[in-house]
Amino acid sequence: MNQSKKDQIRESGDDVDNGGFHNLVLDENPKALFQTPQDLFNSEEGEVDFRGVSWQGAAILIAKFQIGLGALSLPSTFHVLGFFPGVLCFVILAVITTVAGYVSGNARQYCPHMHSIGDAAELLLGKAAREFIGVIYYIYLALVAGAGMLTTSVALNALSDHGACTMAFVAVACASAFIFRTGFRSLEKVAWLSWIGVAGIVFAIWITAIACLTRDRPAGAPPGPINLDIRVLPQATFTEAMLAISTQLFALGASGTFFSVAAEMKEPRKFTRSLVCGQTFIVITNIAISSIMYGKIGQYLTNPALGSAGVLIKKISYGIAFPGLLVTAVLWSHIAAKYWFVRILRGTRHLQSSTVTHWSVWVGSMAVTVVFGFIVVGVVPFFDDFLSLVGALINPVFTNILPGLMILFYLGEKPSIASDRVHRVETAKTISAMIWLPSAFKAYRNGWKQALALVGGVLMVVVGAFIIVGGTYSSVLSIQASYNDVSVSGVFSCGDNS
Repeated sequence: MNQSKKDQIRESGDDVDNGGFHNLVLDENPKALFQTPQDLFNSEEGEVDFRGVSWQGAAILIAKFQIGLGALSLPSTFHVLGFFPGVLCFVILAVITTVAGYVSGNARQYCPHMHSIGDAAELLLGKAAREFIGVIYYIYLALVAGAGMLTTSVALNALSDHGACTMAFVAVACASAFIFRTGFRSLEKVAWLSWIGVAGIVFAIWITAIACLTRDRPAGAPPGPINLDIRVLPQATFTEAMLAISTQLFALGASGTFFSVAAEMKEPRKFTRSLVCGQTFIVITNIAISSIMYGKIGQYLTNPALGSAGVLIKKISYGIAFPGLLVTAVLWSHIAAKYWFVRILRGTRHLQSSTVTHWSVWVGSMAVTVVFGFIVVGVVPFFDDFLSLVGALINPVFTNILPGLMILFYLGEKPSIASDRVHRVETAKTISAMIWLPSAFKAYRNGWKQALALVGGVLMVVVGAFIIVGGTYSSVLSIQASYNDVSVSGVFSCGDNS
């Protein structure tokens, strides 16, 4: 790129080194290559501003998406996988999900009409893929929101010594998520709640970890001599190992939501900065706390981990974590409801105007989401195994396969971009994978950057496919074993889940 062209780009308000993916594989500025459709959210039009999230707010949203339900189950995976393989596996998955988040969050710089990973699926594979992936994406978001409501009921049970039916506590969590979330239509407001949510969960698990360090013996250990059974190397079966890997991926598997985070940022070009800050904090925190707890308690870890230091600390920890657990339910239900809200009102004046249609669709989307989450939590009698199944079967699609295909798509489209400086997204939507995929595998001829990106994209897809097959198989076996040993609870059970 010559100097005069760079000056033109800077004058237009774009940063040449903005962290976008094409800077990595094409060494070009995205707006110099694309004539894109109008941005989904126009901050200058409409009564509702959906472009108010700062880069700091985006960083805390990323951190909140990535810490919550999965973090409370992470220490036990080190016992299954062995400490060193467990840490290594977590770091590898963290790198993969960071790359996935980087690709997902920066995609809007080239395609500002994108709001969800369903839009990315349309770009790659057509309109049918958008509908199929979009429905799966919504189900996944609603299920995680339901899991957040269930974990909130665990906290209420722990704090009240099971003072009411568990489903009553779940209903309280659902109602709270609906009330809090309905009043906040933009992620900017939820970002403020996320500061409270992240602080609550991080303080709670640190309190539990420190309390574990001060005890002479684990709270869950039986009387007499104990054996922590600290495993440096794995002693697990394939099924147990795949379940642990699926749990780790679930703890880092929110990268599919980063499309929505970037869509509501004031300056989407700063998304990479937000991703690095949020992801680094979460990865370091998870490794540190999980290592401390596993090294001190070993096989006597509880799941969730907040109960590992005794009844008193358990109540204190759940009391501090309670706002964070509730924010988890609020945040995930918001993203799930926002998917249908945007999908229905996209391209209409109702999207950013406080009309009757606007409010009807928004309130209706929220109501359907929380009711769906409540029903699934109550009806599925093996909810933990069910989440493992969902995490293994669906999560890799959003954290590995589609982001990997997006990398290959960008590589495969480079020849047409180089020859035709005006590249419309509408045209890209009609391009078959049979065209861009073979071109992607020839990208290694264009230099080491393209070769590295090609290897990374292929590895992401392969690892994702392996987790889907192995994790789903292991989850099904675990569900079958739960039925065989009669450990499955009843439908809409009132039993104590703390």
